Amino acid sequence: MAHIRTREGVNGRRYDVRFKINGDHRTKTFRVLNDARKYKKKVEGEEMAGLVIDPKGGERLFGAFADNWIETRLVKGKPLSAATRQGYQALMRRHLRPAFGGTKLRQITPERVRNWYSTTSDSSQDQAAKAYRLLRAVLNTAVVDDLIAKNPCLITGGGSERAHERPMLETAVVLKLADAIEPRLRVLVLIAGFRTLRPGELLGLQRCDIDLLHSTIRVERQAQEITGQGRIVVPNAKSEAGMRTLSLPAPIADALQEHLDAYVASDPQAWIFTRKSGLPLRRQDLSHAWSDACTVVGVEGVRLYDLRHHAATVSARDPNVTLKELMVMMGHSSPRAALIYQHATAERDRSHADYLEGVMAEASRPQKSAPVRLRP
Repeated sequence: MAHIRTREGVNGRRYDVRFKINGDHRTKTFRVLNDARKYKKKVEGEEMAGLVIDPKGGERLFGAFADNWIETRLVKGKPLSAATRQGYQALMRRHLRPAFGGTKLRQITPERVRNWYSTTSDSSQDQAAKAYRLLRAVLNTAVVDDLIAKNPCLITGGGSERAHERPMLETAVVLKLADAIEPRLRVLVLIAGFRTLRPGELLGLQRCDIDLLHSTIRVERQAQEITGQGRIVVPNAKSEAGMRTLSLPAPIADALQEHLDAYVASDPQAWIFTRKSGLPLRRQDLSHAWSDACTVVGVEGVRLYDLRHHAATVSARDPNVTLKELMVMMGHSSPRAALIYQHATAERDRSHADYLEGVMAEASRPQKSAPVRLRP
């Protein structure tokens, strides 16, 4: 339990409230006895409820605490992937460290968070949302560690991104892009445009992932570009659903067979997509080739990732595909992301409703009676 010690200081009498946290002695000093008594009562109440907060914990600087958080963070018992760690470090460098890096944890107030968020949103709402989610997660850990009493990130919807819907590529345009890109990447565009693979998943494909006898492709890993490390290949840890097997339409299976014969070594671990030198294809190489193909076809503002959007939307238009099946195709473990593509089904249903409206309107129109002819 806490107790108050009275002592004579240089500038008058002082009252020290002494108590323990996890076996360590802590002291908070007051000039007024009544304030010391109130704090003593507060500490004892929190101690009874198991809520005692280390008054010195909040003195830690956010920047150092966040850096340690990123390095030691575990998700489902596993450390952060290199790509995720790099993304968090970028958000720290661009947005959080300038605003809070030298700030004590206890000094990060809801007002400061709101002001920072408002300023950051003015330049990029999506970046503000990403940085806000990171800030909130770091400070949640500070709350769990009893360094601060509560999380100051209280902005409703602050972590929600509001990205504009990407343009929907016409299937004919996807086929034109496949024909326009350099031949060794033609089947990559087809797989991305109709089978929902992410760019990193495409670059991580090996010959052993292809089963042309059953016309399937196994997605098990991703190739990532990490600053200071270059190209690294990691298990497909986007989610537990990331590892999946997808069937290939006959035209894509045929194109893949031609690709294997022309460009891929016989070794089961040989990379499917490579440079002309035979080395694994890098993300930058793919970006340049994609940009050239878009120029040839005459489309602007189209990203390679839009091929995945096309594949998911086309799949969602199949009346026989369920939401669960769409999740499997895309490698999603929750329906939230897959539901984005259900707008295709909604559009189709809206069209059908318009058709039914026409049928009903036609049936409601007064019918002209045919003249009755009497037999002579």
